[in-house]
Amino acid sequence: MLGGCEPTDDLSPRAVQGVFDMRDHSLSAGETVNLDGEWEFYWDQLLTPDNFISGSSKPEMTGYFLMHRAWNKFNLNGKRLGGTGQATFRLRLLPNRPAGRIHLRLFDIHEAYRLWANGKLIAQSGVPGRSAETEVPGGSLKLAEIEFQSRPVELVLQVSNHHFRIGGVPEPIRIALPGTLETIRARDWGIALFFAGCMLIMGIYHFVLYLFRKRDKAPLYFSLYCLLVVSYSVTSNTSQWVASAILPWWNPVIMENFSLTCFVIWASLLFRFLETLYPNEFHHKLVYFLDAKIVIFFFMMGFAPGVPLYWFIALCLVQMMIYAGYYLHRLLLCVKRGRSGALFLLAGLSSQFFVGLNDTLTHMGIIKSTYLAEPAVCFFVLTQSLALAQRFSASFDSVEHLSLELESKNISLCGEIKERNRLERKVVETSEEERRRISHELHDGLCQQLTGARLRSSALAHKFKDSDDAQTLIDLADLLKESTDDAYKTARGLWPIEHDASMPGPSLNDLLRGIAKSTDINVTFDKQSHCKKCLNPNMTKLYRIAQEALTNAAKHSKAQNIRLTLHCHGNGQVKLSVQDDGIGRKAAGTMHGGLGMSIMAHRAKLINAELRIENDPQGGTVVTCVAPCSVHELSRINQNGNENE
Repeated sequence: MLGGCEPTDDLSPRAVQGVFDMRDHSLSAGETVNLDGEWEFYWDQLLTPDNFISGSSKPEMTGYFLMHRAWNKFNLNGKRLGGTGQATFRLRLLPNRPAGRIHLRLFDIHEAYRLWANGKLIAQSGVPGRSAETEVPGGSLKLAEIEFQSRPVELVLQVSNHHFRIGGVPEPIRIALPGTLETIRARDWGIALFFAGCMLIMGIYHFVLYLFRKRDKAPLYFSLYCLLVVSYSVTSNTSQWVASAILPWWNPVIMENFSLTCFVIWASLLFRFLETLYPNEFHHKLVYFLDAKIVIFFFMMGFAPGVPLYWFIALCLVQMMIYAGYYLHRLLLCVKRGRSGALFLLAGLSSQFFVGLNDTLTHMGIIKSTYLAEPAVCFFVLTQSLALAQRFSASFDSVEHLSLELESKNISLCGEIKERNRLERKVVETSEEERRRISHELHDGLCQQLTGARLRSSALAHKFKDSDDAQTLIDLADLLKESTDDAYKTARGLWPIEHDASMPGPSLNDLLRGIAKSTDINVTFDKQSHCKKCLNPNMTKLYRIAQEALTNAAKHSKAQNIRLTLHCHGNGQVKLSVQDDGIGRKAAGTMHGGLGMSIMAHRAKLINAELRIENDPQGGTVVTCVAPCSVHELSRINQNGNENE
């Protein structure tokens, strides 16, 4: 965690009483040396090299300042200095050779500075001032070149801080041979951009994932969290302000405010992400404190910028550590309960917790370390991606399991439907068989007996025509005749003869004649058959459909004409149509259908027929049923087979 802390047994040279002696130390390629040690310190003075020219009155030195650290730890007259103020640091550098060039690195000096080498301004960030109004802050990474010839190098560093919590030089000033610091900067920026690119790809990927499945908010919160982390990373000191290399025109103050905004907002998105994944383990009301922090931040940015704002940021860091502890506790609970992806998140958040502790203590100046936020956050984002991946994988497995189960149930249901249809057909066939039996019994039994009784009554009436009972016998004969006709009509109505001419029963012609006789409606029949004798097994069901349609038309349509058509052209279909010129379904009050229509639809379904009930544009109703007919096709196949033989 503290891999960036400085070792105490550093053998590099150190400044003593304002002199950094390198005459016994030769810089090697790739080596960097920190200009640590005792620098001359001039508190509350913004001095230039001109103030140190011999012959002029030299400024009064406050003491020796031990680089590198914040000046808050410097004791002046028994009291520690505050975080804000201005000062000048001076150092004489004694190279190990009479002439040459070295490069110097300045990083994260709060909050504005100027650096002169032998009277030449070689680096500047912001504009130092004696107040917040005159100071222009600007955090940056600067590399400068120093040329020396036959004399020591005098460094004069002017620093002011009226915006940040702590002032001074918290990061070491480093020197190296030309090319070394540039290589280190390129490496650090490359690593920073690599981590930022990884998080950016993850953020975009999960945002697109959310667009495909907007019902799940977790990918949305995660993608926004990644984008905010990327934005903060490239615009803050954690990446050495790599954004300034890509967008050099970006104002440092605006960049700093932007990075702070990203830092404050992402905590709320992280909580929402975890709560969405595990709603039973995370307490929703805690997110209100994070949202309130965002509101307070924007208020302070507008009305209390500078030092108060950065103290608030420090409190945000403390709050973040408290919430991190809460997250660890709740994720441990999720792991115990076997929640999907909880173990990945726990591993990532644990590393983030310790790295966050390191960066917080570094930021507050308590320890000397490097910022490790980028790799830690990238690892945390990776574990979050793994958690989401595991969650989606579990969802896919569940969907596949449900699909297999559904497929199995569909197969079972199809079997049940097929069996139910078979039973329904069996019931209908049994019903038709029972109708046929009853029709035969009526025709051969009751009808014959009634006919015999009528003839017997007629004979008796003729025999006793002069008696008083003659009229009674005549009336009895007429009653028996009517009963016989009704019995014959019932027998014919129970069983049609279309498919079996040898059996007694009504044909469609008989059905139409009966309706015309009982209703005085003009009924016509158009029959076109490809076969001389129809052998279609579905004719009985079609007869029942026609019977129901004709009955409905005669009863409800108030029609003057009814037309029945039955066409079979040998194309594998038989078409039955009943058309009337009545008032239509809407006026008749049968738009939604009754029991009769339901029975017709059921019979059509049993023979895989298509039933349509429509309003005729010219008035009336048209009932159409198209049923399959395979008799002609089978006959043609058999005929072709016989010819081939």
